[in-house]
Amino acid sequence: MKPFTKLMLFFITLSFILYSMTTPIYTTIIYIACLAFAFFKTTHLPKINVFLLYILIFSIAELIIVLVLNNFVYGQYTGFTENIWYFSTSLTFGMLVCIYCRKSAVYFLREEPKLFDMANSLFYVSMLTCFVDIYALGENFIRNLDRLGFPEEQVRHLWDITHMYYNIELYKSILIGLTATCLFASVYAHRSEEKHSVEKE
Repeated sequence: MKPFTKLMLFFITLSFILYSMTTPIYTTIIYIACLAFAFFKTTHLPKINVFLLYILIFSIAELIIVLVLNNFVYGQYTGFTENIWYFSTSLTFGMLVCIYCRKSAVYFLREEPKLFDMANSLFYVSMLTCFVDIYALGENFIRNLDRLGFPEEQVRHLWDITHMYYNIELYKSILIGLTATCLFASVYAHRSEEKHSVEKE
């Protein structure tokens, strides 16, 4: 089976598994497990290893904060307020990862061109993730304008704007699957390249 076919099957399978998760927290845990696996598989590749370590730290930190929100925010406030907390948290970490990947891509382009594609591809996937979070956050505010003081009669028709509210898990599953696929593709490529270099020697 060709490498591209393997990656496509991996992406489709992982995205389907993530979307099938009944609790979003499990999706994050599976993603962290994929990151951890890639991290331990690249211990002999220092620069990739450090890059993955920071992504892993960001992901674990986000998971911890979401768990805290589940204990202290979920069920304590209105759905409008809860969504602000969750979407804002996701957006904040998404932007941190996006900035980190961008800076890493610039660094790799200058110092280690072979690693540029990995950081750059994750940067664009992170941008898409941020877009989803911004869309969800904006939709949440638009749908709840009456809670912000606007006359209910004038904004009632906006209550039906729920596209992202009902589909965010699908989009996030696809994006996480895409992120994991990019990571594994890069790790696989560099491990193969290193193996060929050793064989030539």
